[in-house]
Amino acid sequence: MLKRVGIIGAGISGLTSGYALREQGLEVDLYERSGSINEFGAGITLSKNATSLLRDLGLFDSIAANGVFPGKSYIRDYKNCDVINSMELDDNFLTVDRRDLVDQIAIRFQGIKGNIHFNKEVTSICPSTGSISFSNHHDESYDLILVCDGIRSSLRDSHFGAQKPKFTNYIAWRGMTEKENLPQFDDSEKVNVYYGPGSHWVHYPIGRDGMINFVAIERNPNWSEESWKVEGDKLSFLKSFKGWNEDLISMANSSEKLYRWGVFERPLPKSLFNGKAVLMGDAAHPMVPFLGQGGCLAIEDAYCLSSLIRKIKDLNQILGVFDQMRNKRSRWIQKRSRLQGIFNHISNPILTPMRNFIAKVSMRSSVTKIHSYNLNEELSLKINSKL
Repeated sequence: MLKRVGIIGAGISGLTSGYALREQGLEVDLYERSGSINEFGAGITLSKNATSLLRDLGLFDSIAANGVFPGKSYIRDYKNCDVINSMELDDNFLTVDRRDLVDQIAIRFQGIKGNIHFNKEVTSICPSTGSISFSNHHDESYDLILVCDGIRSSLRDSHFGAQKPKFTNYIAWRGMTEKENLPQFDDSEKVNVYYGPGSHWVHYPIGRDGMINFVAIERNPNWSEESWKVEGDKLSFLKSFKGWNEDLISMANSSEKLYRWGVFERPLPKSLFNGKAVLMGDAAHPMVPFLGQGGCLAIEDAYCLSSLIRKIKDLNQILGVFDQMRNKRSRWIQKRSRLQGIFNHISNPILTPMRNFIAKVSMRSSVTKIHSYNLNEELSLKINSKL
């Protein structure tokens, strides 16, 4: 029977897992190598497949109090901002600053006596015994280890196969601006996506001081930076998006800082677990961000594992079912995200009208298929088949 769980990484998957497991009465230690929870200021979208789980966990209300229900989503043309299609969004779709999301989960986790250990650098783990070793030569032993340390996880390299992160030939420019700097058309403060040749943009409110998060993504095979995130040069940005709508360019220029991100992904390993260790979140399935599902899948991972632990007693069985469910789901979303990037960035002037027509007739069904995934239904089927 599980009693002690060690979690490596204080991101979305680690904190959500910690909270869900601590709620069951397990002893949970979460280790973070930084001196604090150090999330980059950027927006995140949470759709029904994740927000329904946060509601079940009792986490949703405090997160939503710091976010925004945007109410509607638009697809627009990059040059004239004409609407290609739109759809209503209900209160199951939330936008929020990533920092506020993790802060709220951390507060709740610590409020039920979950332990967060800062400045604790993990040097190695032993999946067969459940031990975690730290840079100060101290070891701790656990019944289960959750590896939640992100796309650059060295523990994944050591114990789950050394598939290195691969640059996807996409570069993302990110920034924040105030609401008054938005383009002056109706509903510019909602979720707005713009299709352009070889690039696309998105912007939406995040609830923090009325700020707007925007991301502009270009297809560009050149990424030579050692870091995956660097402060960007506005002249380079203007050059990359020459010909885009002037109001959009002005909005981006109003940001105090622009950051450039090389977008990387990593194939899923053959198995998400090894002995008593299991991969979760971006350590398991980083992907291009074109469906807004990275954070959602991290929450799904956490909920899935905690539910299996609640219902099934045998650890090998728990991890086997988790691996089967999450590998299948994550591979599909990862593949679907890649296809969305190709679709968004169509440049051929003959194909562009066809792309826009497809977006016009299929937006609702496509979005609904992704957002309506019901993890609880799948869990019920899987658990009942095992009991």
